Amino acid sequence: CDKCDPGSYTSSTGSAECTMCPAGSSQSKPGQVACEVCEKGSYQDQTGASSCTQCRDSRTYTTYTTGATSKQDCVGPLLSYIINKEDPVEVTDTSNITLAGYKSVLVNSVSGDWALRLPESPYTEYHIVKQGDAVLYTLSEDHLIAQPLIPNYFCYKDSEFHGRYFAGYQSHDIQGWRCDDGFCRNLKGDPMGPHCEVGGVKSPCGIPKCVWDVECSAGDGTGYRGGVNTVTISGGSTVSCQGWNKDFPHLHPEYHPTQHNRAMYGLGDHNQCRNPDPGNIGSPWCYTSSYWVRWALCDVKMCDDSFPYFEH
Repeated sequence: CDKCDPGSYTSSTGSAECTMCPAGSSQSKPGQVACEVCEKGSYQDQTGASSCTQCRDSRTYTTYTTGATSKQDCVGPLLSYIINKEDPVEVTDTSNITLAGYKSVLVNSVSGDWALRLPESPYTEYHIVKQGDAVLYTLSEDHLIAQPLIPNYFCYKDSEFHGRYFAGYQSHDIQGWRCDDGFCRNLKGDPMGPHCEVGGVKSPCGIPKCVWDVECSAGDGTGYRGGVNTVTISGGSTVSCQGWNKDFPHLHPEYHPTQHNRAMYGLGDHNQCRNPDPGNIGSPWCYTSSYWVRWALCDVKMCDDSFPYFEH
């Protein structure tokens, strides 16, 4: 008997024909009894395929389900910019924009919100470009950092009330049905994560969980929502952090978990490391449970390219 070619299969003995793999799947080996569903972050819009096609950026793009059948199922950030009326340049991840002597750049946020930062002071001097906005910037500097806002826009922080502050633009549920009203949200902290109603029934949106700013800390640490809650003090001993809602052993009237501090800095009825003082401190810290040490920086890993933005 002849083996079925890659991209096809037969699940029964004595078959006279092979069946083509349907869209959303592939098979790279001959003589197989089934096709393999495309993993998240890939798709296949043709039948009889021997492989699935990766989304345009494996780091910042994904699909919300396996078995995606269209390029349109890939979701991720996209920024376009033009310098001196040249052809548009598209970027999907953090990029340095060099103006090459020109003083203006036209920036268009095609997908997601983007932060435009000045290299000398990236976390104090920046501008947010909302999805759908096109802005002409005039600068005295020659460089600009364009950074997509991934956490809470393309992934949600499960450690933060299952994504209560998720603010992305996704408007379809995990099955691709359009939400009845608005975008996927989780304002009440449902364990389901970001969701919406479809036909009056609550349905998950399939938004992935963040790794960035949960398992590591990015930037100045204001977005960190991980679980580290100890510090190392003088002498090398490790002590627990003091709860943000406590005033013992150290009184701290300015950094209690008010509504603002909860939403902006992740403070709460816990003792996990956070950074509610980015003007003076550049990474997560906490008040300590030691009488002799008021506060200390936390040993939190810094986010870099070794960390994915989210779980596929």
